[in-house]
Amino acid sequence: MARIVFDGVWKRYADGTEAVKDLNLEIGDGEFMILVGPSGCGKSTALRMVAGLEAISEGKMIIGDETVNDLSPGERDIAMVFQSYALYPHMSVADNMGFALKMAKISKSEITERVNKAADILGLTEYLHRKPKALSGGQRQRVAMGRAIVRNPQAFLMDEPLSNLDAKLRVAMRSEIAALQTRLGVTTLYVTHDQIEAMTMGDRVAVLKRGELQQVASPQELYDNPDNLFVAGFIGSPSMNLAQATIEDVGGKPHVKLGTRSSLLVPDHALERYPRVREYVGKQVAVGLRPEHFSRADASTPDDRKMPQREVGLVELLGAEVLVHFATSAAPIITEDLREAIDDPEAFAELEHEAESGVQHFVARMEPLGAPKTGEHVDVAFKTEHMHFFDLDTGQALR
Repeated sequence: MARIVFDGVWKRYADGTEAVKDLNLEIGDGEFMILVGPSGCGKSTALRMVAGLEAISEGKMIIGDETVNDLSPGERDIAMVFQSYALYPHMSVADNMGFALKMAKISKSEITERVNKAADILGLTEYLHRKPKALSGGQRQRVAMGRAIVRNPQAFLMDEPLSNLDAKLRVAMRSEIAALQTRLGVTTLYVTHDQIEAMTMGDRVAVLKRGELQQVASPQELYDNPDNLFVAGFIGSPSMNLAQATIEDVGGKPHVKLGTRSSLLVPDHALERYPRVREYVGKQVAVGLRPEHFSRADASTPDDRKMPQREVGLVELLGAEVLVHFATSAAPIITEDLREAIDDPEAFAELEHEAESGVQHFVARMEPLGAPKTGEHVDVAFKTEHMHFFDLDTGQALR
């Protein structure tokens, strides 16, 4: 096992494109680190620089205690698991798993021992004599994992290994890979564009945007305390509701003027998390509201926690929960950061259309019992202690 360190690492291509910019990141010995971000953010390039498949333009790459900039991939003692399984179709599972060891001229007895041990860990023992075409997608992915495990490397590098699997199998394999990494204790760098994978698998998550590190923290810390608008918009499913708002002083207490009809109190707990909100009285900010902190208001809901008479546009029934889309007059945030965070041209185009129409739809996650119906006008409550605040110009959290 070994730590992996990006020390001021850059990647510049001949045409001037900067794929990775001054990346400083340390993955601890035995840690499971996730690199996540939208398509084209530089995460796979960063992984390939660790592997030695991309040359480093500037900075140092350290594996263990050794700077490896000038070492070939074979000299770095790492193992990669790719998006495509890259299995040899004419070889058995056992031969696929042991092929790298055979090329390294390891003895047959040791190859057999390592392959059998990995197969036992991965539940592949009964499939060792089969060819890849006789395996399911999940089993093929396990073989690719086994090929990495038998090498006993210092680190695993995984480049979107689950993207070719169907949704149900991805869920199962997420938990399998996380449990395997915990069992083996091998330093692992895992690249994905799927933020659900990022939130459910790693010890820490590093979020990239246009080659720059935005934030690195535990999954829960990223979710609860995003450093900027990009991270806030990218992390979470459904994503955080984000809108322009004005901070007002009402009776000596800051309130959020959200659209034309809602004035929400900023309670002490929110001010402790975002103390700079007090500096923005009379100014516009970006405010973030997580879907799970909404509920249907009742007679006991204070007015300063209420968004009155909102029209329900869509109700998504998901069994254990309901996603309620309701109309607000809150102005959307239309920036390049949010365009990249949403990472869906159609969804961003819809947001631009809402900005023109003066109506933005928020998403609330509610209990099925008593959930509103499409077309209904309801009073919506929000747990205002969970509001998030960002500077509209810089996108930075008001901490």
